[in-house]
Amino acid sequence: MYSQEATTGSKQVKRIFHGIKRRLHLPKHEESRGEKGPDFYDRVFLENENLHVHYTASFYYFMWTVIVDRIRRASRKAVLEVGCGTGQLAHAIYDAGMIQSYCGLDFSKTRIEQARRHCPAYRFEAVDVFQTSLFEDYNYDMVIATEFLEHIEQDLEVIRFIRPGTYFVGTVPNFPYVSHVRHFQDCDEVTRRYAHFFTDFKVDAFRAKGHETMFFLLEGIKV
Repeated sequence: MYSQEATTGSKQVKRIFHGIKRRLHLPKHEESRGEKGPDFYDRVFLENENLHVHYTASFYYFMWTVIVDRIRRASRKAVLEVGCGTGQLAHAIYDAGMIQSYCGLDFSKTRIEQARRHCPAYRFEAVDVFQTSLFEDYNYDMVIATEFLEHIEQDLEVIRFIRPGTYFVGTVPNFPYVSHVRHFQDCDEVTRRYAHFFTDFKVDAFRAKGHETMFFLLEGIKV
């Protein structure tokens, strides 16, 4: 028998999940959870108007402003963005004028095409993160991975790809979604999973204004 507290928690999770779907115009017909392929993300791109707007009009803008500030503080000059999506964050980084070079990668060709339209000055590659040589060949000193690690089973393997000494900043959510392999309840859970890959590691929690949705921003120097 479920306790009242467990039942209430389950209802809250479902309410957050469906609220996110409505707000971001996510697909209603895909309910089985787990890692998805490029076709899923191509379809979400076509159905989700939030991915087409200028970055300042995006639901994620509040989080991107924090990331731009982190880049400014870190004084890094060459960014490799893993799971760059439609290039909205890249556009924000470009407008801030802080870095010298950028390369974004994503396995959704549709999203990469949109990224090139959003930010034509930057380099974008439609590649599989587990098959690309960019982690070795591209000259980067910072890696960004926002709302990416929770979508793949082998998230720890991707972090292992990152060159030692690289400044890393990423975000992971506190809510379930159809393509999420995992989500996190608090900063301690994020720390337990990722801290041993970094020095100067820290996690901050950010809540979307007016919503229960929370994002955990993790950062550190890859060992």
